[in-house]
Amino acid sequence: MSRKKGFTHSHKKRNFGLGAKAPFAAKTALRHMYGHNDHFQTRAAHHQRFLHFLDWLSKLDTPIKDLRKITLKVVEQYAGDLATSVNHNEMTVAYAQNLLSTVNIVMLAARRDRAIWLSPSNAVGARSYIRSVIPDATDEKIETAVQLAEESGNHRGAALIQMSRAFGLRIREASLANLFRLQHEAEAFGEVRILDGTKGGRKSDDRTVAMGPRQYEALHYAMSTISEEAECLMDTNTSYKEFISQCVNPTRKALKQAGIRCSHDLRAERLIERYEEESGQAAPVKREEGPFDRDADLRGRKAVQTESGHGRISVAPSYVGKRHRKSTNKQEGAE
Repeated sequence: MSRKKGFTHSHKKRNFGLGAKAPFAAKTALRHMYGHNDHFQTRAAHHQRFLHFLDWLSKLDTPIKDLRKITLKVVEQYAGDLATSVNHNEMTVAYAQNLLSTVNIVMLAARRDRAIWLSPSNAVGARSYIRSVIPDATDEKIETAVQLAEESGNHRGAALIQMSRAFGLRIREASLANLFRLQHEAEAFGEVRILDGTKGGRKSDDRTVAMGPRQYEALHYAMSTISEEAECLMDTNTSYKEFISQCVNPTRKALKQAGIRCSHDLRAERLIERYEEESGQAAPVKREEGPFDRDADLRGRKAVQTESGHGRISVAPSYVGKRHRKSTNKQEGAE
């Protein structure tokens, strides 16, 4: 008699019948929720953050190793500890919110109800989407990160770093960008469209990046790293899951070793650069004193909105900083 494969969900079985151990059960629950072959990055991120919660559970006076024993009171206690860490500057509000949001998602996936659900912003504090720190992805640090990736044999990772900085791309966009199309458009029009791997499938011919020395250098380098059959940095014989493991994760390590917090800072550097090109003034996150023109600021923010691939100008502060309420020295400049 053949044995039935897979797991049967049950509130009567340990970890809701999703596996003998909580980490595996969480991974199974996420796979059931998002699909076995879809949303790999999302599932991986949630699972990694849920391990933080499981580690916290293991240190309780009465350790919890069964997902069924996780109650709303337990999660509220976890949220309280996260809030304390935020208040002591041991953790950012954004990270604390992400940790708690992951608990919500995994418990929803495992229980198949919303009996355990806390508002991250209410529990650990509201996060700020306004950039207040200048991204530290300097040219020198980028060069170091590229060199570290090359020394480890990760040349496509080195290309990812350069493409992300030059074109303001997310990692997925840099991974899936059709390099031959970009080359053709660069030669024909002096600018390229960002169409591949976009967030939420949002594609727009208006999202273009003008070509300059940095863009040409990054594109030529990227093309030198791919096989004859490939069109993008993710090889045709590799799944995106494998590409993340073999190329992207080592690249993140190289960035941190070079002193760059994450790939998002590469993107932020480019978008700050774009703001300053369009506005003719320093981005608010970099500005200390001196003239400030709100009309020019608005032009810069609209340029960031378009090039970043977002549909809302309200996302610009997360890249360039808070918008000042009024222009300064505008009248003096006119005189």
